[in-house]
Amino acid sequence: MAETIISSGSRRLSTPAPVRFVHNGRFGAQAAVEAKDFEAILAREPEVLRAFAENGDLCWTVQTFCRLREAGYGGIELSTEAVPGRINLSKAKTLSRRGWRPGIFDVSIQADYPRVAWARFHLQQNRDLLGHDAHVVPLWPQARIIPRDAGRSGISRIGFFGKIDGNLAGGDETWRALLAERGLEFYAPQADRWHDFSKIDVAVGIRSFDTRRHSRKPANKLINAWMAGVPFIGGNDSAFMQIGTPGENYLQAATPGEVIEQICRLQADPHLYDQLVRAGAAEAEAFTVPRIADHWVDVLEGPISARYLEWEAHAAREKVRSRLLSLAQGGVDLAKAAGRKLLRREYEA
Repeated sequence: MAETIISSGSRRLSTPAPVRFVHNGRFGAQAAVEAKDFEAILAREPEVLRAFAENGDLCWTVQTFCRLREAGYGGIELSTEAVPGRINLSKAKTLSRRGWRPGIFDVSIQADYPRVAWARFHLQQNRDLLGHDAHVVPLWPQARIIPRDAGRSGISRIGFFGKIDGNLAGGDETWRALLAERGLEFYAPQADRWHDFSKIDVAVGIRSFDTRRHSRKPANKLINAWMAGVPFIGGNDSAFMQIGTPGENYLQAATPGEVIEQICRLQADPHLYDQLVRAGAAEAEAFTVPRIADHWVDVLEGPISARYLEWEAHAAREKVRSRLLSLAQGGVDLAKAAGRKLLRREYEA
């Protein structure tokens, strides 16, 4: 039987059923829940900090439970199992692996994964994916951000904070060579240092050297740079443009040449550097932990609660609908798996 943790705060969510965050039991979850103070456990335990930096399931489910609990909300549940009579929130990957079950109200936190068609409601991190049954919730900012050292001057070190594979155009060696030609250092720390911006002068977040929108991705690399007090050079990610304005609170680049051009602009114009930092600090106020906690409460008590009441009022219709969607998605998933296997065989041949 899965252990269920229930928060004991005095503020109760106004939802038609208790809210349950469903996680996959990864390392770090138990330590965070037992600590009672989320920031404190990350400060004490580098491995727990690394786990929350790397693992999206922990960030979206366990962290949200901890943050809402610390904001004083009671009756919120955390478990590894979804059950009837609850508003169950799980990462899309977790839902896909578990499969559809009748009588359970599932909210899919899609993050970077494909849409789970049979979920009752969808939480997105990018507005490109919005629909009638979806809402955007920002991912929590990187915990324990250390801002740029106030004693630094000039631009000599360019930083990338995140998983390199699939998230950094060209890979780290390309960036090291590109920047070394201009006497600049490229810095890409391990996950346990993704919060430490103290020794960098500019942050970058370019997933590909082209105009792709990367519609499943969040804006957090930009938000974290704003909070750290460093200018950010980003790609054409739609998430960046949804919350920021190129030229006002971050810079944009689609090619290696444009990256160098933007860095040169910052080197030549300290006023532009300071302007981007000030504008970013102002924008970051919308993404602090208390503001995102308020956003979660608004979504849970608003559109998710309304969808739960609709689902409850039309149980028979909803069961048929979700079952058909589950079968359809299962067929699509099987076709994709067969296609990948065929391509692999052709490649190996």
